[in-house]
Order: sequence, then C-alpha cells, then structure tokens
Amino acid sequence: MKRKNSGFTLVELLAVIVVLAIIITVASSGIIAIMNKSRKNMAREVRSNLEEVAISYALDNYHLETCSVEFSKEIYVDKNINHLNDNANCFKRVTVEEVINEGLFEDARGFCEKSDIVIVYRYNDGANSEYKAYISENVCNN
Repeated sequence: MKRKNSGFTLVELLAVIVVLAIIITVASSGIIAIMNKSRKNMAREVRSNLEEVAISYALDNYHLETCSVEFSKEIYVDKNINHLNDNANCFKRVTVEEVINEGLFEDARGFCEKSDIVIVYRYNDGANSEYKAYISENVCNN
C-alpha cells in the first residue's frame, strides 16, 4: 500500500516565512517613513499657528518700536536669539506658556515645551511696518 503524502514540506514553509518577512520589512519601513513625514508636517503647522498666535498676543499686549535691519539679520541669518538685548523695545519674547494661559493656543499633541520661545518683532521694509515672528526649527518639534 502506498501512502499519499499531503501537506507542505519544511522547506516550503520556511520559504513562505522568508517571503512574508521581506514583505513586512519593506511595508513597515514605508509606513514609518510616512508617519515621520506626517509628524514633521504637523510640527511645521503647529509652529506656523504658534507664530500667528504670538503676533496676535504681542499686538494686543505690547507696543513695539521698529527694529533695525541689523536686528532682522541677527535673527534670520545668525540665528542669535539668545544674545538679543532684552532692553530693546522692538521685540518681545513670547513663551508657549503665555499664549496657552491666554487661551490663544492649544498643544493637544504635545509638540511644544511650555518654555519654548517665539520672538515677535516690528519690522519696517521702508514702506510698511508690520509685526513678524521668528521661531526656530527646534521649537515645537518634539
């Protein structure tokens, strides 16, 4: 009497497991990349909202003198915000905590530290004077 073999061999099962492992690895790395990109976009949006809120807060609470062109260069080119002269009347450091306490900003996802700072300043391009904000890339980027 001949016995009929049915089922899969060990080699066939191992081959299927290897193929599945490769598919899962490729898919998961793609998903992780998409999630990281999404998180960066959300952080960028949070920073943008924080800039707008900080400008609104500064407009309502402070009168700022017009900053010099050198001041703008110091912020945007040198990124030297820690050494700004706090006695200058052309800018204000606004913390995340201040705008949260005022009810202007909510950080439900926890991107920001309460001590994170936005520099709000008054800029004059010769024709117009407007309030602007500087927020560094590491702010609200946790």
